[in-house]
Amino acid sequence: MSLLAFSEAWAQAWADELRRSDDYRRAAATWEGSIVLQSHDAHSNGAVYADLWHGDCRQTRAASPEDLETADFVIRASPEIWRRVMAGKIEPIFGLMSGKLKLTRGSLAGLTPYVRASKELVKAAARVDTHFPGDEILEDTALEGTAPPSDAPTATDAPAAKTSTAKTSASQGVTTREYSTTSRRGLNHDLPVMGLWRKAKKHGIWNPSNIDFSADITDWRRLSALEKEVILHLTSLFQAGEESVTLDLLPLIQVIAGEGRIEEEMYLTSFLFEEAKHVEVFRRFLDEVAEDQSDLARFHHTHYRQLFYDLLPTAMARLRQDTSPEAQAEASVTYNMIVEGVLAETGYHAYGTILERNGLMPGMQRVVGYLKADESRHLAFGVFLLSRLVAEHGDPVWQVIERRMDELLPTAIGLIQEIFDAYDELPFGLELEMFTDFAMAQFQRRMKRIEKARFQTLDELHRSPALETSSP
Repeated sequence: MSLLAFSEAWAQAWADELRRSDDYRRAAATWEGSIVLQSHDAHSNGAVYADLWHGDCRQTRAASPEDLETADFVIRASPEIWRRVMAGKIEPIFGLMSGKLKLTRGSLAGLTPYVRASKELVKAAARVDTHFPGDEILEDTALEGTAPPSDAPTATDAPAAKTSTAKTSASQGVTTREYSTTSRRGLNHDLPVMGLWRKAKKHGIWNPSNIDFSADITDWRRLSALEKEVILHLTSLFQAGEESVTLDLLPLIQVIAGEGRIEEEMYLTSFLFEEAKHVEVFRRFLDEVAEDQSDLARFHHTHYRQLFYDLLPTAMARLRQDTSPEAQAEASVTYNMIVEGVLAETGYHAYGTILERNGLMPGMQRVVGYLKADESRHLAFGVFLLSRLVAEHGDPVWQVIERRMDELLPTAIGLIQEIFDAYDELPFGLELEMFTDFAMAQFQRRMKRIEKARFQTLDELHRSPALETSSP
């Protein structure tokens, strides 16, 4: 019998499913606390409360107003979003990061240790035969906030309009090529990506060899053993990550070049140049400040290895054989949205904050400022690329983006958690919220911009204002 979502009867059926689930019991073995799931829109407002204790569900019930004020976590969404969550189309952590699920009580940092347990909570809920208020008049495929207004253009069947006309042909054994910049077309300086090119030329010309590390060396020698270990840990993640993205960017550049998008390729030359400088400056810090030539791969734990040793290089290398829009979207999500957005940008924010708060290593503070500016432009390009692919090819690409986010966000959040799990207590006032709160805000803003492209034509996207960056 179908039960009304988040009703008293539904709550009891959900509890039964949780108690029967060995997967939930293992995933939630350390979870002590309470959670409320709330379904809320203009026509309905239901909520269910669960008291969770070391893999057991001690109590569930339809939530009271008091529960909404006292539970450790309250997660709210519209019925349409809860349908998609329970159908497995939105993973809980992606829903929270993208803003489709609202965390109205508690923090993402507090939920981070329970990513797998949250997924098992939802799987158990999906096994309950459920209906929502108004299901008799709503289509199952309805999704709040994603349908275009009646007068909005639909981004489907748009031609894959290349921004360059470079091509090669053979005539009587002689190869000829038409170059965009000697044709009537020339260069389109109004394309948003050309704004990034201008910023890179103005703000991206800094020399790793010119960073003065003399005060950093003095500061380093005054640090405790634990403080040195934590900075080495973070630096090793940045160092290998920057080397990885430097190595893995070339297939994307080749795809863009092969499609004749000269303006995008021009910007990507600065992108690769900057990634290479990041590799150099971190190695300088390790050699000259930390004076450490040991094998720092000891800091690369399970989730880090999964992402940087496997998922990123695999997604990028796929572009050598598969240049489809879907393959490009998967690669860009992995590289730009996850590695650079959730991890690198967030990591540099936290790293710079602890140095500034503690008055440490002015050379590295300067480096972090350069890195944040560079990464801001890289991320803006990623948002542009994904938006262009969505505007050109419509929902098939958007669905790839959503699916890839679902797949990778648990790994990214798990990587952040690995840093904190390695120590009983971190120095410098380093807290998980420094990572998760910043990452969530940045991620939501960028996802909204990419989703907007579903209802834009390619011309509208190209006429949009210069790409937004949070720094030069």
